Amino acid sequence: MRVGILGGGRWGQALARLAMAAGNEPLIAYRDRKDKPPHILPSTQDAPEVSRTCDLLLVATSASELRRAIRLAAPGPGNRIVVAGRGLEPESGKWLADVVQEECDAVRVGALAGPAPVDEILNGGLCAGVAASAYEDVRRLVIEGLHSKRYRVYESPDLVGIQLAGASMPALAAMVGLATSLGGAGVGMHAMVVARGLEELARLARAMGGSAQTVSGLAGVGDLVASQGRPGHPNFEVGKAIALGTRRAKGTRVEALSRSVLGLGRRHQVDLPLTEALVAIFDGTDPLEAVSALMGRQATREHR
Repeated sequence: MRVGILGGGRWGQALARLAMAAGNEPLIAYRDRKDKPPHILPSTQDAPEVSRTCDLLLVATSASELRRAIRLAAPGPGNRIVVAGRGLEPESGKWLADVVQEECDAVRVGALAGPAPVDEILNGGLCAGVAASAYEDVRRLVIEGLHSKRYRVYESPDLVGIQLAGASMPALAAMVGLATSLGGAGVGMHAMVVARGLEELARLARAMGGSAQTVSGLAGVGDLVASQGRPGHPNFEVGKAIALGTRRAKGTRVEALSRSVLGLGRRHQVDLPLTEALVAIFDGTDPLEAVSALMGRQATREHR
């Protein structure tokens, strides 16, 4: 099987190595830039060739570059396209799978998410992910293309939940970083942030037509555990920067995703107190004041 990958960065190269570990032939489409083509791996600057010769396309670009990548590759109705990035398009706030369908004639799309540290994959580490799509053939293609003893692929029909988990975990990881670094905080606050953060995202998933169970799976809890377990993880470090009062937290990708997720909550009338507190901090509220406001909220049922 030939697995096409749009994007020649480290994540694209990691996916190519996973495809090879599964016994398949990857082909990476990379942009004509000053940087070199992917080291050793099969690659081309002819993006439409990847669409012509590969049934499965994995999009490994950033959210802001995805639309351009699809336009360059020009996939057709026969292509199966799986977004291997996370979040929403910064300019429009649209889900990345929706952007794919706006830019080409492909109908069968999906998303790949889960705890997959690029450095570990490139160094032969073991990990897992979940392929989500409303179409069973798309999910099966991802399993055929990537599943091996190095990388376990699970499948899910919950495309909404998988995309939401991918967009939400950076903000929750930042809140966990804040909880572990703020003066006076301890394991109790750490545990509270994790449990309540997952609960509010589960409520949002249900309101959007997704499954709350997805948030407790690889794309949610799995990704969050990975962000806490890796020293220097960028999302976790944003939270630490907030707690320490540095300026590095402002203008980050975590901030943009936090605002997008809060917007989704308001649109679907779902209360997201942790996400709202994080956005308030980005807007200038003192972290201790934001935490005090959270602790002072009226008591309620744990699961609603």
